[in-house]
Amino acid sequence: MAITSLIAFVSIYLLIFQWVTPIIVKKLNAMLKELERINKKIYQGQRLLKDNLKDFIIILTQQNILSKIVNQKEIRIIGMRRTGNHAIINWIQNQHTGKVEFWNNLKVDRNADRQRYENLKDNYPFVEKDCFIRSYEDYDLKKIKNWRFESKHDLYFGKSALRYDVLILRDPFNLFASRLKHRLNIENRENSLEISSVYGNNFLLVRSLHQTLGDLWVNYAKEYLGETNYLGHNKICINYNQWFTDVDYRKQIADKLQMKFSDEGINQVSGVGRGSSFEGVNFDGNANSMDVLNRWQKVSNNPRYHELFSNQEIFKYSEKIFGYIPGTESLKVK
Repeated sequence: MAITSLIAFVSIYLLIFQWVTPIIVKKLNAMLKELERINKKIYQGQRLLKDNLKDFIIILTQQNILSKIVNQKEIRIIGMRRTGNHAIINWIQNQHTGKVEFWNNLKVDRNADRQRYENLKDNYPFVEKDCFIRSYEDYDLKKIKNWRFESKHDLYFGKSALRYDVLILRDPFNLFASRLKHRLNIENRENSLEISSVYGNNFLLVRSLHQTLGDLWVNYAKEYLGETNYLGHNKICINYNQWFTDVDYRKQIADKLQMKFSDEGINQVSGVGRGSSFEGVNFDGNANSMDVLNRWQKVSNNPRYHELFSNQEIFKYSEKIFGYIPGTESLKVK
């Protein structure tokens, strides 16, 4: 009888333990994540305080250097990933003579060259340049205009004699197709360690958690058309589709950026981001032969592609800028 009671007690205990343990583990995991979040916030706060103190000291002690013009021309590039940013940046670099320097995919709220400031008094990092290019990808334009960051422009990038803001826009159908194809490439890559649901390796996401891919494209389209005006430094808007196909249009862009037109680099495929989502760098040296204006047809039957067009304003703004693209009406959400 005693053994039977003991067995019954143990059985009940085990049942309770099996039921309670997952709940305890779940709560412990939640607590651990919260502690990690708090620790990250503390670290970010300490870093911000440290960086601001460094900036303050530099501003006080290095005014003679900060007031000197370092960049004869500065071009800030803003575009969404897979827009053709690097094709155009490479082309711009090839139109220029003299010293050209390019800083890729910067963060809007951080000193892109902070580590080089550690020994600022002994070795100031800025080098005089004929053209300085810096690019930002997938950022909300309100963040691009961050006045606090802008107030430290000369501290972070050096003083510029002439500044341009270049917004690059590609039609949404081929842009979204390229971003989906890039995502599929990662997912299909064997033994890939890159598969992630976070922004960095997921080209179906943008930086803001509150925006979809379509939302951000519409915001860029509004800036392109002048409905908003976040970019205030000699803004030049580039229609990627037209840039790719029209040599006269490229001449106009070169003229606006005060470059001597040569069209050098137009057939190069940049290796940044593994090149094209569809062909990699296979067309390097013959880039103009790529079918970049019909990418969307290759993924038009993919349900994941259709999901990217939930914002119906995409169609209105696309037609205003790129004209009617036959067949794309089938992507409208019914």
